[in-house]
Amino acid sequence: MDERDWTILLALYETNSITKAAEMSFMSQPTLTSRLQQIEDRFGAQVVIRGRKGVIFTPEGKYLVECAQEMIRRIHIIEGRIRTIQNEVKGSLRIGASNFFTGNQLPELLCQFRNIYPNIEFYVTTNLSAKIVDLVTNYDVDVGFIRGDYKWVDKKDLLYVETMNIVYNQKFEIDNLPLLPRIDYMNNNSVKYQLDTWWKDRFSQAPLIGMVVDRVNSCKEMVLRGLGYAFLPDGVLEESDNLFKLAMLGQNDQPLIRRTWMLYHEDNLQIALIKAFVDFVNKVNVYAL
Repeated sequence: MDERDWTILLALYETNSITKAAEMSFMSQPTLTSRLQQIEDRFGAQVVIRGRKGVIFTPEGKYLVECAQEMIRRIHIIEGRIRTIQNEVKGSLRIGASNFFTGNQLPELLCQFRNIYPNIEFYVTTNLSAKIVDLVTNYDVDVGFIRGDYKWVDKKDLLYVETMNIVYNQKFEIDNLPLLPRIDYMNNNSVKYQLDTWWKDRFSQAPLIGMVVDRVNSCKEMVLRGLGYAFLPDGVLEESDNLFKLAMLGQNDQPLIRRTWMLYHEDNLQIALIKAFVDFVNKVNVYAL
């Protein structure tokens, strides 16, 4: 078994398709099928069952997938530590980031970092913040960027804080919000709780939810077109939007805020590339990117 065999198993597990796994692995279907047969011969067990809707992993196959995930993680760490011994900042950096962070700050952040360290490969996974926390927890990514407050027991650095706002495309009164259509988007549980608490402290009736979208940028676009109001953080808004906004105030008239964090494991700082990236991010004004 070599690294290519482990990646083949992961590609098959991700796609449930020999055709798609072959494309992902940059090899022909016969070649992948031959490698899969060699894996099955090596362990004396059937790894997958071929069906009309793709491949189904046997219990032995699922166990090998777990091993493959662990082996790829270990190879990544070994490569990083070897380069650290050689005083080199190079190799691959695995990053997980929320949808908003990926679409806004991350591209410029990676561009600036690569200008300093050109021999870097980036592997970026985009998902909801809760999923990114899981990826960092399991060492599936080296560094994670999330919006909102989550339970995390290792190292995290606060990158910036945004104020939450009520935003509409026309002037409005807060007292009239229950009568106006609201546009919601997928939030993490802590933000949802914060917004629900704010609402219950002010109104006795439920909000009029006119639409639910999957991303904050989509939510703003709906507001721009007059389809309703929304609760949006500062970072989404631009002066050119020409939207009316009011800062959301909580207890003791303190503004409601949303934090953006960088998460990582402290023991990963032993790898020169990860330490260089973490140090770089902490020196940059990420919010201004």
